[in-house]
Amino acid sequence: NADTSAWIALPGIGSKLAQRIVLFRDKLGGFYAIKQVAETFGLADSVFQKIEPLLKLENTTVRKININTASAEELKGHPYLKWGVINALIAFRKEHGPFRKKEELKQVMALTEEV
Repeated sequence: NADTSAWIALPGIGSKLAQRIVLFRDKLGGFYAIKQVAETFGLADSVFQKIEPLLKLENTTVRKININTASAEELKGHPYLKWGVINALIAFRKEHGPFRKKEELKQVMALTEEV
């Protein structure tokens, strides 16, 4: 859980990019894999390739969202969830009740395998 100063110490990372990395990590609820850092807006792949060997994932605990109880407002804060997916999840939940198995998520048409 590096702060912005730790990110700035890496080659090619300035204060704005460090802030974006920390903000992205916070919106995700934490990084579960180093490759997620590469998804930060504005982080060039060449810079990520330079810093990747220097990165270490010490805490893989991520803040989880309960998709059975989370409101649309709570879900919209997650970078991987777009409005179409959020609306489909909530509509499915209203019609069919809570999700009991992750396989049930495949029934939500707007939800891709990647998400």
